[in-house]
Amino acid sequence: MLYEKPRRVVITGLGVVSAQGIGVNTFWNNLVQGISRVGILTCLNLDYEKYTPYGAEIKNFCFLDHCPDAEKYIPYLDVGMQYGFVGAQEAYRDSQIAKDRDCIEEDRFGVYVGTTTGGILSAFPKSKEYVEGHDGSIFDDKMLYKYCPGLWAAQLAHYFKTGGPTKSFGISCSVSGEAIGNCYQDIKHGVVDIALCGGCDAPIILLNFLSFYLLGATSRWTGSPEGACRPFSKDRSGMVFGEGSAFFVLEDLELAKKRNARIYGEIVGFGATCDGYHMTAPSEDAEDYAKAIKIAMAEASLQPEDIDYISCHGTSTLLNDPAETLAIKKALGKHAYNTPIGSIKSMIGHTFGAATAMEMLTMVKVLQTQIAPPTINYAEKDESCDLDCVPNVARPIQCDCALKTSTGFGGANIALAVKRYEDD
Repeated sequence: MLYEKPRRVVITGLGVVSAQGIGVNTFWNNLVQGISRVGILTCLNLDYEKYTPYGAEIKNFCFLDHCPDAEKYIPYLDVGMQYGFVGAQEAYRDSQIAKDRDCIEEDRFGVYVGTTTGGILSAFPKSKEYVEGHDGSIFDDKMLYKYCPGLWAAQLAHYFKTGGPTKSFGISCSVSGEAIGNCYQDIKHGVVDIALCGGCDAPIILLNFLSFYLLGATSRWTGSPEGACRPFSKDRSGMVFGEGSAFFVLEDLELAKKRNARIYGEIVGFGATCDGYHMTAPSEDAEDYAKAIKIAMAEASLQPEDIDYISCHGTSTLLNDPAETLAIKKALGKHAYNTPIGSIKSMIGHTFGAATAMEMLTMVKVLQTQIAPPTINYAEKDESCDLDCVPNVARPIQCDCALKTSTGFGGANIALAVKRYEDD
């Protein structure tokens, strides 16, 4: 049923899996402390002096420790989707939907998932093994389920027994923002009443790393590994890899009130654009990136001075950080200089398909706690990145409304606006 009057969409569940830890509380506490999880990716077996292979890996992850009832799914799940199951499970439990399933129509419960690299961690090694004939085994007959991201939303729908739309997104590193934004719009306009949405990825593999290395996008830092990712700092030299997942439960406000759900915040705007400029480099004028921000703000009837914090894409690359800074300044004008921004990639690396969702979850915690986590490793001001990135130390702030900005290869740009919830 589509509604003529747009509905309000609220966040009622949070879940995350990252190098900072599994679970929202551990993740958040470590971010606020400014702890870096970046190290040398010894799993890639590369010459450190030549390649400087940095990343933030999830250590000692055991899927069944977190989803003991999901053993039958293991043959069908890439590691990235295992992260997705665990993050979605936490969000599901956090929202306490289980006790209220009798008041939710199954065909109005959706699943929206974003991933950038899909099942690359499963497909590439197994394909190489098969072609080279190392052990003479047949190809993994479950590989279709592991590799194809189009099936990932369906896997979650099967596990959580939802009957509404299942939508998978795969555009670029802003992809989980697309999943969240499209979920928000579907709830707002009555396509579904409630949904799990977010993103997941396990992109740390030789093929993927070398692709970004050859593009010149990876960090060339030669100091301590913890300092390799340096968003907005003049001495930045590139991104570092990460992995994990972040998920939300979004729902119609009236349903949330009916079941007395805890509300973390309200999504009030979503904007998406494409530069149409270059397949890997952001547009130098940042016009379309700024337009995405303006679209989200316009939908929410927000003025620049209403924005109290921005959770940025902040990759630490030479091109992305200035482009994002310029987009924010074009969208917010002079108020950009009064608005704290931040990049948690400085601590957990670039988690690809999970990145925007993880950074939006961070933004929700900023709204909840009134604390902005630091952008660590900031050493020197860059005139092209001259906004307040909350350098090195967390800070108390007054935050009632925040933006999540994100961009990715192909020129994809998104922005999401979230406010503290206030009942009318």
